[in-house]
Amino acid sequence: MSGVRTPGLLFVAETVQDDGCSPETVIRGMGGSAGVAVAIDFGANNPGMREANAQRLVACWNALDGLSDDHLAGGWNVRGMSSYAKGLEEKLAAARVLLSEAVKPHDDHLAALKAAGEQPVINPLSVRINNFLNGGAT
Repeated sequence: MSGVRTPGLLFVAETVQDDGCSPETVIRGMGGSAGVAVAIDFGANNPGMREANAQRLVACWNALDGLSDDHLAGGWNVRGMSSYAKGLEEKLAAARVLLSEAVKPHDDHLAALKAAGEQPVINPLSVRINNFLNGGAT
């Protein structure tokens, strides 16, 4: 693989009619400013397949975001995948430590207010962070 590609994540955008009045589903990136691909009705594809194909292409692209072109071109082996996964686990562990430190003053303040019998005002972001830190939904 060579050349420069559209950076970042993609999304399925609008469906438009081409010059022959056939529907085309546009795949965009860069906040919508870059048209990347078009899914069309072709052969046995019906409109539901066109949309589903566009969604699948976007899902694959987004799932691979962050991998180099060399990895995608076949230069990736089990050792490389394991190393990459370990790096992600290390980043996640570091993020958990930072989030714990960031939410601790709020949690301590809540505990002090509850101990004093006062009604605390709970920051919804701290609730989401604590859910994440406790293995819940992100």
